[in-house]
Amino acid sequence: MNHYTACLTRHPKIVASVLVIGCPVTYLLYLHRSLSRTTSRTSKQGLLTESTSHSISSIPSSDLTSEYFMVHDRAYKSIPASLFPALGQEELLTTYLRHTLSLFSSRFPQAYLIRMVSTPEEKRTFKHDYIRALDFKEGDLVCGAYRVAVRTKGKVEFEIKTMGIVKGGRMVISIEEKADEWECSSETVMWKRVGEKSPMPLERGILKWSHELASWWLLDSGTRYLMGLKKQS
Repeated sequence: MNHYTACLTRHPKIVASVLVIGCPVTYLLYLHRSLSRTTSRTSKQGLLTESTSHSISSIPSSDLTSEYFMVHDRAYKSIPASLFPALGQEELLTTYLRHTLSLFSSRFPQAYLIRMVSTPEEKRTFKHDYIRALDFKEGDLVCGAYRVAVRTKGKVEFEIKTMGIVKGGRMVISIEEKADEWECSSETVMWKRVGEKSPMPLERGILKWSHELASWWLLDSGTRYLMGLKKQS
């Protein structure tokens, strides 16, 4: 033990590097595990069929064929209605979206990567004042890559700007009233051509893990934000 202590004392820069790199990674691993215990979720892979379009109406019918392989991920939380502010369903959803997408635009590596390949006009959609003024109507663009394709009661379907092997994608955020609870959910579906060997971000590895962390954390933050508004009222 004295030998290791002496080595670490002689090389303080090594100690500092380990702490700087190791602590954030350890925290993110802990956060992912913690959120996994408090977030309900489903995930499936397979052909892009009409069964997927039952919950996501904006998927083009021309893509609902055996030519495309999809990955579909959904995370959700149920909150007693008494803990949310006395707002209508659409106002709750808009408030939730403004809060969570403002956080996404400034705190997540995914947003920084999207910003790097965005046009000057698209970069404007990352600004907090822009996001907090959005009503998320059809055609609205946010964070450079997410355009509102459809807005229905309690639900917004975003078309995801495609890159690389991904031929199409949707992100769906919803707040639905179920009995005496509000169910808040975030789901993402991406698809590629069958036979394409390169994985999509949702399929596996660090990109899938990063997506889960962002999705679960934003879901948790968004519901906590709405509960905080209730306490302030």
